[in-house]
Amino acid sequence: MDQIGFVSRIEGDRAEVIVRRVSSCGDKCTSCKGGCSVPGIKTTIKNTLGAKPGDYVEIRMNTSIVLKSAFLVYVLPLILMIFGISLSIYLFKNMGYNNYENLGFIAGLLFLGFSFIILRLYDKKIKKNENYKFEMVRILK
Repeated sequence: MDQIGFVSRIEGDRAEVIVRRVSSCGDKCTSCKGGCSVPGIKTTIKNTLGAKPGDYVEIRMNTSIVLKSAFLVYVLPLILMIFGISLSIYLFKNMGYNNYENLGFIAGLLFLGFSFIILRLYDKKIKKNENYKFEMVRILK
């Protein structure tokens, strides 16, 4: 996945780069006329090209890593919540509870919360891994 970023500051061998986020409408502002203002994301990248503040750089991250991360963030919580609801409804119904659906819903919320704990731990793990970082490809003129 390639993006264009703006180097806002340099600290040692690291560069703070502002990457413009893509809006949900696909940046078709002339047809949408929604007037959305999408703020950029600041990220710190190893300055391998000797970029200076004010430069635009092309940055890259492995597409499979981006897709894997998107799957984990968007699909894992949904799967765990549905699994929690289904499993607990089945268990509470077989245990003879009258309000097994309400208990199933509460258990689903607990499973959803558990998925966010898993994502938090995963986030801490990948912050240390250099394969999950952006890399500078070239300085744009």
